[in-house]
Amino acid sequence: LGIATSAGWAPMIDSEAFEAPKGVVCRIVLIPTFLFMLFFSSDIRSLFGYNGPSVFLDKTCIHQEDTEIQRQGIEKLGAFLCHSERMVILYTDWYLRKLWTVYEVASFLALHPLEQVTAIPF
Repeated sequence: LGIATSAGWAPMIDSEAFEAPKGVVCRIVLIPTFLFMLFFSSDIRSLFGYNGPSVFLDKTCIHQEDTEIQRQGIEKLGAFLCHSERMVILYTDWYLRKLWTVYEVASFLALHPLEQVTAIPF
């Protein structure tokens, strides 16, 4: 909006004739635009054919405390890994202490060549 106003594409409001705090037009336009893009940007991008990369971060996508929800998430890992192109592992000493992370790596390697796995010591 600032660029459009500077370029003369958007109208200027005379602040002396308009009794509102400065920046009111920006607030009226930018806040709804921000919220709209926050909630619908992925849908808008897919309408134009851009589907960009998806990321599955198991620490946030697999529940860490509720064992029933965790089990349901682990059961769906195979389907996600089947459609994955690469796996990046941020490897720590704790990484292979959970059985489901071993299952995750083994499942990916059963479906994809080793060259598609990158392990980064963390």
